[in-house]
Amino acid sequence: MQVMKESKILQVLTFIQQRTMETGRTPSYREIMKQCNLASIGQVQRCIKVLKERGELDSDNDGKVTVPIFSGNSVSVPLIGTIACGQPIFAIENYEGVYRLPEEITGRSGDFFMLRAKGDSMTGVGIRNNDLLIFREQPSADYGDVVAAIIEDEATVKTYQPNKANIVLRAENPQHSDIVVKHEDCRIIGILVGSFHKHK
Repeated sequence: MQVMKESKILQVLTFIQQRTMETGRTPSYREIMKQCNLASIGQVQRCIKVLKERGELDSDNDGKVTVPIFSGNSVSVPLIGTIACGQPIFAIENYEGVYRLPEEITGRSGDFFMLRAKGDSMTGVGIRNNDLLIFREQPSADYGDVVAAIIEDEATVKTYQPNKANIVLRAENPQHSDIVVKHEDCRIIGILVGSFHKHK
């Protein structure tokens, strides 16, 4: 078996890290082969095998490559699409990849998912367009929690403010209106536990 040069292995690692941070997903083996000028998918597999043995890369439960961008205890969190910070948008899960995140951000219990923010209705709580939002998956929330909510077949992120008559999904930007719905028309799918913002 051909032994891969250290420089090529590091080139593969750097490309995977950069592409993951830029797009929210790990690149395909074919993308890696093309970008790193490797002769075959087999060479890509050998580089990734070495990187996994070193702990530089990991795999999720489906065998997809993940980037452990933090040291210490971590959990795999899938990035599954985009959620509106404004009017609701149609909720279609669009699996984009998996991040390894530290337990200090997510907590030690529960299942988690990430969504990419779209819009500016939540700037008052620090959520900006294209931020990556980390949610703990759960069907209920406390008053004042920032939640991912489904209204009929549409999803939005808002501050949860229920009362006896309705649920108010509050926009944290005075230029946007709150969303008021009946209790039976709103389904909570998660509460916000953290976020990432790219400054440039």
